Amino acid sequence: MFTIGEFARHGRVSARMLRHYDAIGLLRPDRIDPATGYRYYGAAQLARLNRVIALKDLGFTLQQVRAVVDDQVDADELRGMLRLRRAELEAAMTAAAARLTQVEARLRSIESEGHMPENDVQIKRVPAVRVAEVTSTAPGYQPQDISPVVGPLYEKLFPLLATAGVRPTGP
Repeated sequence: MFTIGEFARHGRVSARMLRHYDAIGLLRPDRIDPATGYRYYGAAQLARLNRVIALKDLGFTLQQVRAVVDDQVDADELRGMLRLRRAELEAAMTAAAARLTQVEARLRSIESEGHMPENDVQIKRVPAVRVAEVTSTAPGYQPQDISPVVGPLYEKLFPLLATAGVRPTGP
């Protein structure tokens, strides 16, 4: 029998992690001293602990790990879980490679210009929206030049939208 500290050292995990595994029923101690509450683990439990650690290192959740170590998952299901995990990791690697490319481009930009660009452009996907437009020309860029031109455009736009059966939802 090992104390929790000894078992943790042999398994290369923390005693806190072993307490957590006990609390969720993933790895219960062989014996708990009723007087002290100390947990004791058997040497045979190292195999289960190592299996838990190996599955966690592959990125499985504790719920998935429990299903595997409790033999609730057959070989075909495990193979499917591993293929799914591989696809997730490949997607993460692709995303990381894209971020790395962006970092490298930013570094080249800073090195060539000597400073960080002030105007960053972010391209984002947004849901498609219908846009209606009416145009006119203002004599200048000042508010007093623009306001008299914009007001009558609304008077043109709203009847056109109504005729088309479109309800306005924004500016």
